Amino acid sequence: MSLRTILLASLVALPAALLAQPPGRPGDQRPFERIEQLRKVRLIEMLELNEDQSIRFFARMNEHELARRELMKEKGDALDRIERLVRNKAEDREFEQAFEDVTTMDDRLIAEQRKFSAGLSDLLTAQQRGKMILFERRFEKELREAMREVQRRRRQPEPE
Repeated sequence: MSLRTILLASLVALPAALLAQPPGRPGDQRPFERIEQLRKVRLIEMLELNEDQSIRFFARMNEHELARRELMKEKGDALDRIERLVRNKAEDREFEQAFEDVTTMDDRLIAEQRKFSAGLSDLLTAQQRGKMILFERRFEKELREAMREVQRRRRQPEPE
C-alpha cells in the first residue's frame, strides 16, 4: 500500500477517531498532538509529497520547530524581564536594554524562518512552497474558528 493511500485513509479516519474518543481521559493523546498530526497529514496531501520528500520535509520542519521554540522561550524570558522591570518601577536605561533584547529575539525568529524557507528550495518546488505558505495561513484560521466554536458551545446552556 502506498504512503499516499495510507495518509488519505488516515485523513478520513482521523476526524471520526477524534470524535469517538471522549475528551480529557487520562492517557489520551494531548489535543495539541492530535492537531499537529492532522496538520502533517493535510500538509502531505496538499503538497503531494512522496515518501522520501515527506521524511526529509518533516525532518527539516522538526528542526525548525525546535529552534523556533527555543527562540520563543528566550523571547519569553526577555518579556518576563520587562514585566519585572515594570513591577519594580525600574530605571529607563534598564527598560531600554530589555527592549533591545526583545527586538534581537524578534530578529532571530525572522532569520530562522527565512533560513527554513530558503532551505526548502532543494526539496520543494516553488509552487509547493507557495502552497505551504497558504496552507499555514488557512490551517491557523480554521483552527481559530474551531476554537471559537468550541468556546461558543461551552457558553450555551445544554438542552434538556
